Amino acid sequence: MFDAFPYDEWGEDIAGFWTFGPESSTGTYILTVLGIAVMLIAFVMFVRLESRKLAAQEAALRASGALDRPGGAVIVETTTTIITEG
Repeated sequence: MFDAFPYDEWGEDIAGFWTFGPESSTGTYILTVLGIAVMLIAFVMFVRLESRKLAAQEAALRASGALDRPGGAVIVETTTTIITEG
């Protein structure tokens, strides 16, 4: 496999480079907490959006009469009579 990335040229000074400080610093923890918070907020907002869409679809189905029966199913009974001569 061809590997052209110059890892051998890296020293300890470049390995510790980080915008908010070296690893295990306060900036790393702040970014981690902010990332988790944004992820949780996005998940909650997604669930709320889907809940609103589901409620709107339910209202549309109830208005059309599709959900008037318990369970939301339409029950149809048919009887078939087979007459044979013989």
